[in-house]
Amino acid sequence: MDIQQLEEIKACLTGDRMVFQYIPDGYALQLLDDYIGDGMSIAQLRQSPYGKLLNKAIVREALAHAGNGRLEPWHLQAVAHQYNQHKPLNFVLTLSQWGTDDKQWRAWHQLSRTGYHLVLQLNFARDHHSQLQSLLKPFSTAPFSSHNHPVALDGRYETFAWARIDLDFACNQALIEEIQSDWVKEAYDPMMEGVYGENALRQYQREVLQPYARVWDEAMLAAALKLIRHDLGIREVFYNSYDTGNKLKGLAQYKSYPPRSLYTELPKRFCFASTSEA
Repeated sequence: MDIQQLEEIKACLTGDRMVFQYIPDGYALQLLDDYIGDGMSIAQLRQSPYGKLLNKAIVREALAHAGNGRLEPWHLQAVAHQYNQHKPLNFVLTLSQWGTDDKQWRAWHQLSRTGYHLVLQLNFARDHHSQLQSLLKPFSTAPFSSHNHPVALDGRYETFAWARIDLDFACNQALIEEIQSDWVKEAYDPMMEGVYGENALRQYQREVLQPYARVWDEAMLAAALKLIRHDLGIREVFYNSYDTGNKLKGLAQYKSYPPRSLYTELPKRFCFASTSEA
């Protein structure tokens, strides 16, 4: 998208901080809630693209409320509310931007098409921040982030992961170009033991980071879909396959490829369907 359109979106959505709470497998409740409208028979759901989500334990709890064989939004919301009462992962969502108008730098910015992306940043909330400070006493903002990436650097928040999103309002379509987390990779790098000390770093990994690291990809993608569908009103969402994304973004010339699972296993879990449509 062009820069003017991006600035308009950011101006409309930027304001009070956006709190996002996530529970493991919460994306399944979210996807079904978006899909069923006012309600849908369980038999019909089983035949739908989202049928496999009904096998998840958290969804089975919602199905237990559906005594008449029809799943309704309140069944899903009741389970989500119940889980959110018991230590959900707390995040703050912020917006940024990424991209270029210069075609010769498109590959360096890893863009499928020249232009700009809306960046959704999944930031740690204060509960994580206080534990990080207590255990590691980092000497810089965002200690496990690459400052060349679209992460928050103003000191207010520390970005755990982000999603780059290309939007086309004329077609009412969105492309999730990338989701990524420097934090998970860097915090588990053995080289960091020399910076923070082996015992302190492992305690942070074990007692603080582990629950986040287990679900960072699904939490990030769930937050991106929520933004696209609920805040931007776009229903049709694309997500690059591994080979197609690498080709379109010209990654071969830099020999820098993303983890394959983020473009194979993750979209399957979210029930994306393969398509030849561009």
